[in-house]
Amino acid sequence: MNFLNPIALWAGLGAVGIAVPIIIHLLYRKHKRQTDWAAMELLRRALVIRSGQVRLEDYLLLFLRCLLLALTALALLRPTVRRVGTVLSGGQQRIGAVVAIDASYSMAHGKLSNRYEQAVEKAREILSTVNVGDPTTVVLMGNRPRMILRATGYDERRFAEALEQTATLPERLNIERCLAELAELVTELKTPVRECYILTDAQATDWTTLSDEARARMEEIAESANLFIVPIPVGGEENLGVTSFEYASGSLRRSGMARFSAQISNSGRRPQGDATATFYIDDQAITRQALGAIAPGSSKVVSFFASFDDGGTKKLKVSLGPDALNIDNARHAVVDVRSRVSVLCVDGEPSAEPWKSEVFFMVRALRLKEGGSEAALNVANTHWQDLPAEDFSQYDVIALANVPSFDEEMGKRLVRFVSRGGGLIVFTGDLVDPEAYNTSLQHEGELLLPGELHKAVKSSAGGADATWSLGPVRSDHVLARLAKALPQEELDTARFIQSTKVEVGEGGVTILSLTGQDTPLLLEKKTGQGTVLLCTTTADREWSNLAIHPLFPMMMQQAVTYLTSRPGDRQFLVGDPAHIVIDGAEAGTSAVLLDPKGRESSVKLLAREGTVPACPVETEIAGIFEAVVIDKEPSPIAVNIDPMEADVRVLDGAVIERELGGIDVHVVAQGDSLASIVKENRIGRELSRMLLIMAVILFLAQSWLARFFTRRMRTGETDVTESMRKKNVAAARKT
Repeated sequence: MNFLNPIALWAGLGAVGIAVPIIIHLLYRKHKRQTDWAAMELLRRALVIRSGQVRLEDYLLLFLRCLLLALTALALLRPTVRRVGTVLSGGQQRIGAVVAIDASYSMAHGKLSNRYEQAVEKAREILSTVNVGDPTTVVLMGNRPRMILRATGYDERRFAEALEQTATLPERLNIERCLAELAELVTELKTPVRECYILTDAQATDWTTLSDEARARMEEIAESANLFIVPIPVGGEENLGVTSFEYASGSLRRSGMARFSAQISNSGRRPQGDATATFYIDDQAITRQALGAIAPGSSKVVSFFASFDDGGTKKLKVSLGPDALNIDNARHAVVDVRSRVSVLCVDGEPSAEPWKSEVFFMVRALRLKEGGSEAALNVANTHWQDLPAEDFSQYDVIALANVPSFDEEMGKRLVRFVSRGGGLIVFTGDLVDPEAYNTSLQHEGELLLPGELHKAVKSSAGGADATWSLGPVRSDHVLARLAKALPQEELDTARFIQSTKVEVGEGGVTILSLTGQDTPLLLEKKTGQGTVLLCTTTADREWSNLAIHPLFPMMMQQAVTYLTSRPGDRQFLVGDPAHIVIDGAEAGTSAVLLDPKGRESSVKLLAREGTVPACPVETEIAGIFEAVVIDKEPSPIAVNIDPMEADVRVLDGAVIERELGGIDVHVVAQGDSLASIVKENRIGRELSRMLLIMAVILFLAQSWLARFFTRRMRTGETDVTESMRKKNVAAARKT
């Protein structure tokens, strides 16, 4: 037996109620007065037998009245029984239902009728078994639950209209988050019968291995309600989708050539071989590629090349032809193409012989193609002691090569430069003072560098001729992909004899490492609007041959593009918090936000991270969002769906039952009558009405008995004293 109302409150009130007549009875006995009277002594002996009978009648009435209050208190607790066949199963059956529909975008799979439409039909079938007025909740499950109707008295027309207005969401299914909400929704139902229905396509990626948290939530639901998993029949499991689209390499500058890569995945069970991918720039189709054969469960990466005649922000898209699931057939990206980029190379050890300078190879790597003053990439170099005289606002990237140290004021200038969007590249060397770097390069109490610098270490610790080489490339960073693209024998020719030891700090990311002790070689950290790259070896040939290795010029060119265009900063997923940075605007300024469907809304710019004005964006749909501020160029971002949901393969009911082993859950087999199964398993009755009826009957019974006993006492009265005593007893009984 369970109770719908809090036991502590109503049981406590019931106990107080039962105690009241007992206390009155005891107080009545305690406060009666006894007066010795000679004449009464003669009557006392005659009344002994009769008074004993009266006492028994009083105890019977006291018991009935206590029982009356106990039944009333028990009724207020709203007890329920769930087992069929119980003696008390004649109580009232009232149903509370939670109907949860999987609305993740895999449910949109299908050509004639998709999975979501079938799930809605199943929901209608379940609701048809609910009584009018029963509290019913309908919720959509995606990355987070969406409440359609919450604990609302069931009305067929209202619920039908609400379901008609729902649709799939461009999100993946977050089972843990949705089950936590369902557990709360079930708990708030105050009915003897609680039911929870989960209608889903049983996607294999979601249900094959449930987390411990998900299982715990399902067990919690099953303990307080009848839990049903209703797998939706599927009309196929074939799907081809774009699962990634990003900048890969090349120059994002005017007249430059860049490469973009798209990953096309076949999550179905049959090979695909007749699809094509189309590449767009600013909604103009640039090129189209046939994908060829893609095996089941595998992917293919295709590359698209683009040259840009002018600068500005470019909106990119790659798309496939229509299939059974169209939402994952397109993916967007936004990149900044710079008309001109200026780099300042700071020489920490100038030399009369140029090739011995710390920045000689760096400058040559950046000036692969001379273009004079009108070149898209302008490179300047300076002595480290002349750095205070430089105007940092004239540069997009500053590269420090074995710069010994700088004072606190110079450290603050570099911090401001990075925080406002500048790129900083640091090469270490034998002249670098680690303590000065760690102390001066601080941003709001946090180290600007990716890690704390320590003393230099030599590879000769393992032998006189020992050197390091590049370690395995584990990162997917755009700079790491350059190393992955080179043959292994080419990478092995890069040798390192010394590097600066770095203790990677919070926010620091290792891009490349050296062999041996897995010593970091190249690290990154984002601070404010800018980025810092730290190389633990020198930019010349003193500590390594990296400066004359084929990887070095590619790495320097790519680093400048990465630091200035920041190709990944404008990419977001649906459901993630997003923002659009508006350079040169002020916080509080009004902006017009256009969503991918062309709808406009007015938004106030907020101060992001205290200084940078940005337009907040609610990423509810995929596509290009664009913020427009007066006197500013429109600023777009790309929002894409989570590719994890693109695998539309599903599990059958038997597999789901095995996965949910140990949980009291009903998995409805396909083909079974859902309404019949629901009714067969609908057990549970509330006993409050029955208990209240019993309390009313008991109240009438004790009232009749009190009158009957009192009337019988008055029959044959002859003595005045006896009559007065009986009147006192009658009064007490009425009380």
